[in-house]
Amino acid sequence: MAEGILFDLTRKLLEALVSLAAEELGAAWGLKEEIDKLEKTALTIRAVLHDAEDQRNRNNHQVLLWLKNLKDVLYDVEDLLDEFFCDALRQKIVAGDGKLKKVRLFFSKSNQLAYGLKMAPKVKAIRERLHAIAADRDNFQLSNCPVKTPIEIRERDQTYSFERSEEIIGRDYDKNKIVQLLLESEPKQNVSIVPIIGIAGLGKTTLAKMVFNDEKLGDHFELKMWVCISKKFELKVIVEKVIEAATKTKPERVLQLETLQHHLRDSINRKKYLLVLDDVWNDDPEKWRNLRNLLSDGARGSWIVITTRSELVAEITGTVPHHNLQGLSRSESWSLLKQTAFKEESRESNNSRIEAIGMEIVDQCKGVPLALRAIGNNKVQKQNG
Repeated sequence: MAEGILFDLTRKLLEALVSLAAEELGAAWGLKEEIDKLEKTALTIRAVLHDAEDQRNRNNHQVLLWLKNLKDVLYDVEDLLDEFFCDALRQKIVAGDGKLKKVRLFFSKSNQLAYGLKMAPKVKAIRERLHAIAADRDNFQLSNCPVKTPIEIRERDQTYSFERSEEIIGRDYDKNKIVQLLLESEPKQNVSIVPIIGIAGLGKTTLAKMVFNDEKLGDHFELKMWVCISKKFELKVIVEKVIEAATKTKPERVLQLETLQHHLRDSINRKKYLLVLDDVWNDDPEKWRNLRNLLSDGARGSWIVITTRSELVAEITGTVPHHNLQGLSRSESWSLLKQTAFKEESRESNNSRIEAIGMEIVDQCKGVPLALRAIGNNKVQKQNG
């Protein structure tokens, strides 16, 4: 049982380390080299855990102590990674008497560098402890066992098209611009593609929802579909998702891609459709070409809206210039922060001190809605704690 717990823990830690690398957070903090070393050491240890468990079951007390020390260090690594992922979005809000006092976020290079200098000794100390434990494995002649489960980047939670309009602040200009494009442009091909591009947390998915649910598009498109892609770009899986979105019915049995492509093309054939492909990461032109070919049977005037963080993805997929999403304005940011952090009766309060602190937070957040909501939620939790 100990091996199973440790094996699962190392798997989760490795996924977190890979995710840090994918988000380029380690590089931004000047910690990439240490994080890479930590990942390699964790992989080395994970490969011998099966054999370590076998020896523990044979009452090898030295291995039992080795596993106990390993568990202690892995929990410390987990705590450190939790700290990374929390601080990547915000530093703690220091609150007193129920009021916000101070906030500092990591959007400036100087803040990122300072944070890296602060965290570097912690990362190095834990990495050296883990490395020492990994080196001890040779004393027990532990054998490497192939790792069957690949280490993958964490998948984003599935998204959906519904959104309460009263909870959205800003983005009307962006929405209207894209809606106008979908309604008034004269496409040269049956299916046109517009990518929405922006950094994480900026509200690309929210904007896509606003476009998807706009009343002016209700009668314009015969068919509307929403599909969340995320990091895994598997053609068969995506085809199945589009079929389900088009027919509102999931295939009842496993079908080969040849059969599925017929179903997909029949579902959209000669129909003017709107398809949102949310959170696209694939930058392989050939993979995208294979999917696009299957989506090209719609009627002229069909549109695909893609959300992505990658300019390369936008270049590969777009048939029209991409829509570059910017941060919220100061006033919009302040409205969102108030909406999240304060009760309804307190939002209209003219407390100049609170507003001054709020505007300092707004300026630090650079118009990123996810950061503003995170800080607002943090304040609510402190008030209720």
